[in-house]
Formats: sequence, structure tokens, C-alpha cells
Amino acid sequence: MFLYQFGISLMLLLSVFGAMHTQHCPMWKQIIPCTCKPDNTDKLTAISCDKMSSFDHVAETLRGHFQPTDRVSLRLAFSSLGDLYKRSFKELNVTIVNLKLNHDIIGFLNPDTFQSLTHVYYLSLADNDVGEVPVKLWKQVPNVKTLDLGRTKIKSLSESSFKELKHVQCLVLAGNQISEMDSKSIPPQIDRLHIGRNHIKHLNNTLRNLSELRWLFINCNELEDIENQLPKFAPNLELIHASDNLLEKLPQQLKNFQNLKSIFFHNNRLTSLDGALSKSSRLELAALEHNHLKTLTEDDFAVPSVLTSLFLGHNKLTSLNNSLSKLTNLNFLNITVNQLTEFSLEEIVDLKELRSMDLSYNHISLLKGPPPNLVDWNIKLTELKLDHNELETLNGALSGLTELLRLNLSFNKLKKISPEDFIGLEELRLLDISYNRLTTLEETSKTYLPRLSELKASHNLLTILDKDFHGLPVLCHADLSNNQIVALGRDLVAKTRCTVEHGVHEGTWDILKIYLQDNPILCDAALPDITSIMETNHTRIYGVSHCPPLNEQPTTSKPNAYLGYIPELNPRLRLPIIPKSNRLDYQNEQEIHTSVSTKNNVQDVNVNPEPTLAAKLHYKVESNDPSIVEDTSTKKDIPLNVEPNTVEVQPSISNNSISQANDTTVRTGNDSTVAFDPVKQGQQINKLASEIEELRTRLDQLSNQNQMLLNTKFNKDETLSELQKP
Repeated sequence: MFLYQFGISLMLLLSVFGAMHTQHCPMWKQIIPCTCKPDNTDKLTAISCDKMSSFDHVAETLRGHFQPTDRVSLRLAFSSLGDLYKRSFKELNVTIVNLKLNHDIIGFLNPDTFQSLTHVYYLSLADNDVGEVPVKLWKQVPNVKTLDLGRTKIKSLSESSFKELKHVQCLVLAGNQISEMDSKSIPPQIDRLHIGRNHIKHLNNTLRNLSELRWLFINCNELEDIENQLPKFAPNLELIHASDNLLEKLPQQLKNFQNLKSIFFHNNRLTSLDGALSKSSRLELAALEHNHLKTLTEDDFAVPSVLTSLFLGHNKLTSLNNSLSKLTNLNFLNITVNQLTEFSLEEIVDLKELRSMDLSYNHISLLKGPPPNLVDWNIKLTELKLDHNELETLNGALSGLTELLRLNLSFNKLKKISPEDFIGLEELRLLDISYNRLTTLEETSKTYLPRLSELKASHNLLTILDKDFHGLPVLCHADLSNNQIVALGRDLVAKTRCTVEHGVHEGTWDILKIYLQDNPILCDAALPDITSIMETNHTRIYGVSHCPPLNEQPTTSKPNAYLGYIPELNPRLRLPIIPKSNRLDYQNEQEIHTSVSTKNNVQDVNVNPEPTLAAKLHYKVESNDPSIVEDTSTKKDIPLNVEPNTVEVQPSISNNSISQANDTTVRTGNDSTVAFDPVKQGQQINKLASEIEELRTRLDQLSNQNQMLLNTKFNKDETLSELQKP
């Protein structure tokens, strides 16, 4: 077996090295520090020379290694080419097809340097200090089809800027300082134009005659109005990127471009769509986020289209007005950070292709389902985000989403979940109800969610979990951290067994992980018993909590239906700290969504139980952390830890002799934590119980022997007394 695996590994290594070897051309060792490799797509040899000290250095390195008939793609980057003006590319004795001079020090561009480069089809002078369009070069490279002058500090375009380039089709002028353009400065045959990231305030009719245009980038300029500035006729126009300008309305000319597939108008000042997209039947993607849109009308998307992705986030929408009903191919809908106060699922009825909808960061307090008499909803959502809203109840509005996989209801005001709220969600895998005001999950035991594997219910007001997991047969992760849980029902996980659904181990059983970070139950002196019993049910508890001294901790002295301390009276518990605002700045949103915190940023919340619980418990509650659905595959399990805040103490069981047998020392002090191993604790307890039973048996034997000796002595004394009688 070892030899077989070794042979396979050797073959893989040889194939990798062989592939690496084939990436180089035959003379690659002779032209170091330059590199070369075959470019099979265009049947070229790609030569790259970086950080060269001069053009003479380049010529000496490459001289004699190539033939004049060799078609090459030459790249000279990050080099000091101060002598280029007095040299010529003819010295390299190759046929240059692609020429890239990027991030170089090139100084004056002498047309003679580029003499006879008639085979160059791609020319890039990007990221050089050119300062103006090098008009005099164009006669030397007349057949250029793609010209890249990005970030070359060009300030203006004139009618003669590209007049000599009769075959140019793609023109890149991004990242310059262009503020002025003559009306005929762009060649009419251009089909791809990028003039984004400049200082253009008006297009000055520059685009009006570009009938061949397919892609247009005018983003990141200072444009306020582009009405009647787009091509008069452009039947092949597919993409318009006009984001990050000052536009207040969409141009009505968009109705004329029947093949338009993608538009990007985000980060502008649009207040309405004005029906500009009403005839865009072939539109596939519309990015309209970060504008000032207040309303949508049915005319905005009047004709059926193939639109699959619609981005309307970060606007001021208060209603959708049934404007999406014709978007039957819509797959992704984003309406995050708007001003919706209610939402009806009737808005998306019959959108059979819609799979993901983001309604987060609104002010939704009312959620409505489709009409009761509607037999088939035709809603196929697999992901629904309703986090950071103002929902207090769900009203059963989600009960018909039969294909829903992920549901996020975090950061709302939910106080109760009813059984009918989740009826029919048989495909649900992840449910996030964290950061709400739930006091119990009892109703979930009455709802059957056969495929739910992850439950997030942290930062609520949960106190006791009894049979709450009975409707969750395959649950694998339950985050119940930062609640006020004091007891777990002995039958909590009796009907739950984690089952792996994906990967090579699909269908196999796994361990249910319950996260109880900062809950009072972690301070219960009976914690080893609790964890041991949970282990027998294929469940493991994780979490860290701040605990009082062991002699002040509550414990359950008699077995009952629960594990943990059950207070005689309901403790006076305060509400968890919830962020004052449900909204966050978009600049911070992405960082929050992607960050994985290793330790919570917390503040103390005092919990003052009744006198039956003498200890004072301290909890940590996350503040201002709108945790969105996380990938549990990357979540690190926190071992069960208890942190007492007193002097060093060792746990004892019934008497000192037994406590000495326990080799797990609980360290004290405010900064120390101790990891309890439930399995080891259980083994020790079983061992101690066995020893106690042996001692008890031995004691019984000694008692019996003592009784026999007493009986024997009594009989002897009685016999002697009889003999001593007269």
C-alpha cells in the first residue's frame, strides 16, 4: 500500500514538474533575467523583462536567441528605459505583435524608436508619465486594434488624437486627468471605450456617432446629465458603466438599446427610474444601489425581461408597488438599507426563478404572506435575509416557503415564535434568530424542521430549555450564547442526532455542538454531571463564563427533569443590551459581515437573582456587532471553560478524600480559566463511585464479622455464668 501511494505521489510530482517545464520556451535560461513562455492562444512567444536597467540591457539579453519570423508579445515593465529615445525595437530582430511598456521610466517617446512596427495589434503605454496623447507614434503602428493609455496623465482629447488609427477598436483612457474632449475626438469605429476615472463634466457629443459601440465605461467622472449624449444608434450596445457620477436621472435613450444586457448606475443621485428601463427586455443585470430612489412604479419594468440580478440597496424606497411582477427570470434581489416599513410576499409571487432576497437594514415591522386563497405561491426562495428590521412577530408569513434553505431574522424585536411560523420549511438548513427578545424556544418543539442543521439563538432572554429541540432531528450546531439559561431538560436532545448532509461523510452521524458562552448554567457546580449526561446523547457543550466561587455556586442536589439550577422564584433578569440602532453605515457593513471575532467585545450586564442564588453572576454581551449568517465550517469550537473570580479552590465531592482524587484543579483569579474535560470528569466520578461501593461492601463485611464476634462472646459469657451457678 505504501509503495502504491508513493508511486502515485511520484507520478503527480513528475507531472507537475513536467507542466512547469513546458511553460518555458527552450532558451529561457539564456535570457535571464527575462522570461519567456509560449502563448498558445495567439501562437506567440510571450517575453517579459522586468526591472531592466536600460533598453541596451534588454537588447543584449535577447540578442541572438530569436529569429525575425518569431511572433512575440513583449512586455517591458518597472524598468529604467531612459535610452529608449535613441534606440529602436528593430534591434530585437523579432516580429512584435503585442507591445506593453508599463510602469517604466521612458522619457521622450521618439517615433523612430517604434519604426516599422506594422505588425503591432496591441499597444499599451499604461502607467507611464506621458502627459499627452503621443499622436506622432501612430504612423509607426498603423494597425493597432487595442490601445491602452490608462493612467498616463493625459488632460485633454482633440479631434486629431486618434485620427491616424484607422483600425483601432478598443480604446482605454481610464485613470487620467481628462476634463475636455472635442466632439470628434473618439474614432467612430470604436466598439469598446473606457474613459472612466477622469474629470469629465460633459460628454460634449463625443459618443453620438459611435454606432459600433458595445461596451461603454464612463464611471467615476463628474457627469450630471447624459441625456442625448449616448450614441444615436448603437444596435450592439451591451454594457454601460456609469457609476460614481452625479446623475439625477437615467437617460431615456436606454429604451433604444434593445440588446442592452448590463447597466451600472450605482453611486449616483437618481430619484426615480422614470420608465427608462421599461423596454429593456434583454437586460440581465441592473446595479442601482446607493442612489436616492424613493419609489418604483409598474412602468419601470413594464415588459417581461430576462433580468436575473437587481440591486436596489442603499436607497430610500418605501414601497415596491408591485413593480417586479414582470421580472419572471429574476434570480437575485437586493433591497437592503431602504425605508420599507412592511413587506408582502405577494410582491414576489410567480417569480419562480427568484432564489435570494435581501431585505435587511430596513424598518419592516409587518410581514405579510400571500393571500390565503392562493393555492400555489410559486415562491422558490432559498435564502431570505430579514435581519436588522423591527419585526415583533412573523404572523406565519413564511410558512409557505417550502424551498427555503437559509433564513436570517437576527437583530429584530421578536418576543415569541409560534408553531405556524415555520410550518412547511422542510428544507431549511440554517435559522438565525439571534439578537432578539425571545424568552423561550418551546414552540419550536411543535414545529418539525427535518433538515435544520444550524440554529443561531444567541443574545436573547432564554432561561430554560426543555424539549425545544424535539422538532429538530438532525441539528448539529446550536449557538445559545449570551442568554440567561440556568437549566437544560434531560430530554432536550433525546430526539436529535446530528447527521452530516454534505461531503464524503454524507449520511453519517456526528456530534451536536451546543454553544453556551456566558450563560449561568456554566457556573453550576453540577456542570460535570450535565456535560457527562449530554455526552452520552452525542452532544457536546462549549463555552466560557465568569463564575463566582464554587462554594457559592448553585447546584441541583436531587435529580429531576432538568440539569442545572432551577431557581425557586423567577430571577429579576434585565433585557440584553441591543444596539440602539438597527442600521449600520455601509462602509462598515462588509467588514462586520466578513470578520470572525475570536473574543467578543463586551460590556457587563448585572444579573441579580433572588436570595436563593447567593452568587452574583456577570455576563458578557456583544454590542454593535450585527453578526450575519456565518460559515460554521470556519467557526472554531471554544472548549468548555469556567472562570472563577476568587482565590484558588479545588472542587470537592462529599468529603476531602474524594476531592483529592480529582486531578482537575480549578485555578482562580480574574484572568485564569480552566478547561473541564467532561469525559475525564465522568471517568473519575465513575471510579470514585466504584471505590465508594467497594468501601461500603467492605464495611458491611466488617459489620457482619463484628456482629458474629459479639454473638460468640455473648454465648461464651452465658455458658460461664451457667457453670458458676450453685
